[in-house]
Amino acid sequence: MSDAPLSPESQKFVDDFISSAKSQSSPGGTVDGGTAASDVNTALGAKQAGNAAYKAGRYEVAVALYSKAIELCVDESQRKVYYSNRAAAHFGLKSFAKSRADASTCTTLDDQWEKGWYRKGLAEEGLELYREAEESFRKGVDCAPRDEALQRALQEVKMMI
Repeated sequence: MSDAPLSPESQKFVDDFISSAKSQSSPGGTVDGGTAASDVNTALGAKQAGNAAYKAGRYEVAVALYSKAIELCVDESQRKVYYSNRAAAHFGLKSFAKSRADASTCTTLDDQWEKGWYRKGLAEEGLELYREAEESFRKGVDCAPRDEALQRALQEVKMMI
């Protein structure tokens, strides 16, 4: 999460959401594979609320909600998505080092997921680490050769070197 505490308004939003998600989940229920429904619903719900906060430009709240999703995640295939989303929210706050750390976690969890490499490259650009950004974008293009955003980012960062 971010170094600074959430504003009282943002903290109340997060607390209310978490409280609401816990009360709406079915206690002791299971989803495919025996996963506790309350954990899955809360993690997915936190992600969805984080997405809404992100779209509204409330990046601080989005970081908190994505952090909650990471904490409650029981589906390992989704963990990279939560880290990727939190990387984007940190990027929105111009917390490029934190964005890079989360994006690096994405690439560790799945080194064939182009979105992780894209997020990492953007954060490295924000840190003015242009050679590292070029490498990240190149790895992303290797994973998804037809991804126009990655190709464009690679070309743009090459001009900065």
